[in-house]
Amino acid sequence: MKFSASKVKLLLGAFLLHSIIVNAAARCNADDCLRALFPTGTPSAVSSALAFCSTYTTATNKAKTGFPTRATAACGSSPSRYSSACSCKPTPTASTTPTCTPVVAPNNLIKNGGFECGLAPWTAGDVVNTTHKLSSPGEASKTAYEFNQIGEPSLDSARNPAFVTQDVSGLTPGVDYVLSYSVFVDDCNRAGTVGTMINHAAVSTFSPCDSGLETAAGKFAPFEIPFTATASTENVRLEFLIGRGRPDAVVKIDNVAVTPA
Repeated sequence: MKFSASKVKLLLGAFLLHSIIVNAAARCNADDCLRALFPTGTPSAVSSALAFCSTYTTATNKAKTGFPTRATAACGSSPSRYSSACSCKPTPTASTTPTCTPVVAPNNLIKNGGFECGLAPWTAGDVVNTTHKLSSPGEASKTAYEFNQIGEPSLDSARNPAFVTQDVSGLTPGVDYVLSYSVFVDDCNRAGTVGTMINHAAVSTFSPCDSGLETAAGKFAPFEIPFTATASTENVRLEFLIGRGRPDAVVKIDNVAVTPA
């Protein structure tokens, strides 16, 4: 088949015109349409725009409907505007979840004893008129466990007090260990004591105010309890024993550790 010179020129011109149109559609124009389709500072809108572009640009698209509503004022209904904006789309990056590495004393079998990484694996239990939270500052650290008495202690709280507890694994039966922690009270006149239970047996109570020194209030005081392990996993439970007439006591616990004696 032979073409005349005029027909060859006509076909060549049509091909070049098509190339220009395609390239124009694919070209990235950093214009108001792009900014409307991918608004910075709005992750949900960017995510929906990426989903739109993933299907809109899979083939030559001439549709003039179905565009994201927020972009129509800037982009109109021209498919080339949306193709251009989609060709400029940002590259999504995988988000990373910040990890927390608690400061652990050598040979300490307690996990997250400084409460720097939230509450887990501790379990907290409140009773009537008590709450708990993680508060700052701790003892030479950012965070401590805080117990709050927010009303008159109930009659039952002496038998079933608020607590924080953790199962400790890695113990060797028959080996001596030391359970240690620091206690803070805000006022010796209204503070109670911290009761310690190991493997569901009461072993001791402690308050920074036991010495009778009023200067103990507002400071962390260390406490240690020796014990002999009877199993490879034992439960450590710290209880908040607040007497009647002390409706607003505040007690903090920090730097809990179980280490070989």
